[in-house]
Amino acid sequence: AGKKRPWKCCDEAVCTRSIPPICTCMDEVFECPKTCKSCGPMGDPSRRICQDQYVGDPGPICRPWECCDKAICTRSNPPTCRCVDEVKKCAPTCKTCLPSRSRPSRRVCIDSYFGPVPPRCTPR
Repeated sequence: AGKKRPWKCCDEAVCTRSIPPICTCMDEVFECPKTCKSCGPMGDPSRRICQDQYVGDPGPICRPWECCDKAICTRSNPPTCRCVDEVKKCAPTCKTCLPSRSRPSRRVCIDSYFGPVPPRCTPR
């Protein structure tokens, strides 16, 4: 396992329960970061995954929101998603945060994200 985390962010971290944890980021990407030593193929030939392990915190999430109740996603696997939730403040990972059309005091992150459907913010 490397001393420096080979990814900037990770949405699908798989970590051991040890302290500190040993983590692998299972995010599917078109190109692995330059810091990744072992970049392997996925089922889809256009996607790759960094197979490096890192000892410690897997780092921040990549998607532009932490959770989403109203996700609009493509049917691809993994999907491309947008979140149309109206929030008080967009997540720090959101690049384009605009006022809601229906409620200007609320905000909507209009970024698209390629990866797993985000978790819900409120339980069903």
